[in-house]
Amino acid sequence: MKNMFFVMFSLLLLHVPISSADRGGGGSSFEDGLFWGTDLDRNERIDRDEAKNAFNLAEEEVFNRYDKNQNGSINRVEFFEFVQQAPWTSKFTHPSEQE
Repeated sequence: MKNMFFVMFSLLLLHVPISSADRGGGGSSFEDGLFWGTDLDRNERIDRDEAKNAFNLAEEEVFNRYDKNQNGSINRVEFFEFVQQAPWTSKFTHPSEQE
């Protein structure tokens, strides 16, 4: 009887952490997922070679437009601005220029 009580009590304690593990979350936004999927070497910068993995970001005019500090790489803030570019707008319209 004591053993049965111990087993039941243990299962009850384990139930809470196990049941909350499948509730989703993960802490990453859609943009974060795209950024880390493009930043293959995980240095928190997207260079021109890695930019080939993101729609038209590798095109010279587009890359230069979003590389605000002109250091030859796209950081997360610059990439998030690129992601906000609506697909139905002009190819080189920057989000700050949209209505």
